Amino acid sequence: MDNDELKGITPRLVEQIFQSIVESPSNMEFTVKVSFMEIYMEKVRDLLAPQNDNLPIHEDKTRGVYVKGLAEVYVSSVDEIHEVMRRGTGARIVAYTNMNAESSRSHSIFVITVANKNLDTGAVKQGKLHLVDLAGSEKVGKTGASGQTLEEAKKINKSLTALGMVINALTDGKVGGI
Repeated sequence: MDNDELKGITPRLVEQIFQSIVESPSNMEFTVKVSFMEIYMEKVRDLLAPQNDNLPIHEDKTRGVYVKGLAEVYVSSVDEIHEVMRRGTGARIVAYTNMNAESSRSHSIFVITVANKNLDTGAVKQGKLHLVDLAGSEKVGKTGASGQTLEEAKKINKSLTALGMVINALTDGKVGGI
């Protein structure tokens, strides 16, 4: 993408990550890996290995919350990340509605994991960034949804309502109720 003014947050972020790696001290070694999933009809689907659908979500003390079986791809450049994103975006489930010729029917989550190792001390640090694209709220009457598209719209609206309730609980300080 050449025009800096038209770049979105994700391309800018990816460029900044790799620029920071280039500018880091020589005693630091970095690895970057990515994964890409969608939540469609309340099921997790791997966009980098679309045959992996209905993947289970787990939680443990060391890894935190994770999706078991989700493909992770090591990348070493901005272009490689953009290619992985293009491939995953092409695997997303979309449908025609009265409102959009190509409406995404899912929420997607692109995860960038950056690990760095201090070659002098052996200390390793890791960080994860989750970039989330939420499906839009569906006004069933306006979209002309019926059949499968109607069921998808109901699931999208239900999940957006649940997210809203979580955000409200967090902002009200009711963390224990989540």
